[in-house]
Amino acid sequence: MGPSNWRTKYFLGFSVYVSNTTDRLQGTLCYKDDNFTLDTIPAVFTTTCPVHGQYVINYNERLPGVTYPDDYSDSVATHLCEVEVYGCPATGYFGSNCSVPCPDVNCQYCHIETGTCQGCKLGYKGHRCEITCERGTYGAGCKETCGHCRDGNQCSINNGTCLTGCDAGYKGDLCKTACDRGWYGYDCKETCGHCRDRYQCSIINGLCRTGCDPGYQGDLCKTSCDRGSYGSECNETCGHCRDVDHCSNINGTCSTGCDADYQGDLCKTPCPVGYFGEDCSKTCINSYTCDGCNDPNYWYSDADQNDLSQVRIFIANK
Repeated sequence: MGPSNWRTKYFLGFSVYVSNTTDRLQGTLCYKDDNFTLDTIPAVFTTTCPVHGQYVINYNERLPGVTYPDDYSDSVATHLCEVEVYGCPATGYFGSNCSVPCPDVNCQYCHIETGTCQGCKLGYKGHRCEITCERGTYGAGCKETCGHCRDGNQCSINNGTCLTGCDAGYKGDLCKTACDRGWYGYDCKETCGHCRDRYQCSIINGLCRTGCDPGYQGDLCKTSCDRGSYGSECNETCGHCRDVDHCSNINGTCSTGCDADYQGDLCKTPCPVGYFGEDCSKTCINSYTCDGCNDPNYWYSDADQNDLSQVRIFIANK
């Protein structure tokens, strides 16, 4: 160091931080040079910073618009040969040989010289770490909030784990994650019903808030329409299905066909004038007008249609 070493000017104005992260601003400023000159800055610099941290950060800056002393460089660079950090290797101890336990029971680490607690164990707070986290809180300084633990039970004050499981609608060790879409209940093990909108299935009890898909009924939309009904809210009545048990609960389609004298997918359309029977495939005799061949003035046998005209019997009106 000294004026003859061209690197010296780059060190002037340096700072030393101790932090638990790589962000110096989240740590503690241990030293800030505002006195050294090219002639006075030492080759070996020592400072005491009795704080706890994972990172020692050497920092310097040259900010635009700021006037610095004449000895300072225009830019900064790091030319450190060695950095030595001394402290107790294990937390919870202090003293000259790090053999004295920190005096406060729930203290995680203390001042390596005086033993004054500088950080509590997880789940505790207070000047001497004598205060247990209040109900619903946990972690460092009791700053974390418990998740949705079952029945409102307290979570672990150390790591937030819900020891008795989660309330309905939540999952995970911390019970902070809501059930995935389509699931609900304790541990998210229940499957939502046929909700009209799957996003509107309550993660707690499975209630379909916007109603059911066609073909289903009930608060959970897990119950098919009653026999003989179908559609939205099961408000539609099945047609003349050949087998009403084969009327689709969703759209009313008769999968096994229609009763005699009806046609269409829903079997709600009577045969057109002049036709009757299964699938409306039979023609009324001699093109007479008939209603399903149930005209009270005529009787028809089950003989071949070509022979029906030979057995027609006129019934006189009385």
